[in-house]
Amino acid sequence: MGLDARVRYTKMVIQESFIHLVQEKPFHALKLTEVCERAEINRTTFYRYYKDVYDWKEQLEQQCLDRTEEILQQCNEGNIQDILCLQFQEMKENAELYALIASPNFESNVLDLCIVMSMEKMDAETKKYFTVKDGMDHQHRWNCCFGIYGCRGVVECWIRDGMKESPEQLADYYLTQIRNLVRRP
Repeated sequence: MGLDARVRYTKMVIQESFIHLVQEKPFHALKLTEVCERAEINRTTFYRYYKDVYDWKEQLEQQCLDRTEEILQQCNEGNIQDILCLQFQEMKENAELYALIASPNFESNVLDLCIVMSMEKMDAETKKYFTVKDGMDHQHRWNCCFGIYGCRGVVECWIRDGMKESPEQLADYYLTQIRNLVRRP
């Protein structure tokens, strides 16, 4: 049990070091020496868990994608409200992590991938909103893209503002925007 606690602690201080350093400069400009100094560990300890800083980043991104997949498996097929609430709750519970991956300095598209995974799960439901008329297939794709990137912008704003609103409020807002987007005259 003690070893597991030490491993978790070491990985936590490494992650906290990255979080603080990425607030100061872009990920590509980080040096392993800076990470180790901030975490108060030596390079050997870092290499025990990661090949290099890019391996750490890839593992963190994969952790986010895996967690999104777990959330999506818990949801009923096509239930947009449940999917969004669970995804936003995950973000709120892990606010520091999602603030890191949403930061432009982190130089990652993992937040986009998480949103796209959620949108794909919701596709059956979104097709009800985004009705495709003959010859209008491109509008469905455009509306989905608009929804995905609009969602990312709203999520980034919510994260930057400290996630003051509940996941339910954010999901309600997002669903309202989707419904307004597809409202026909």
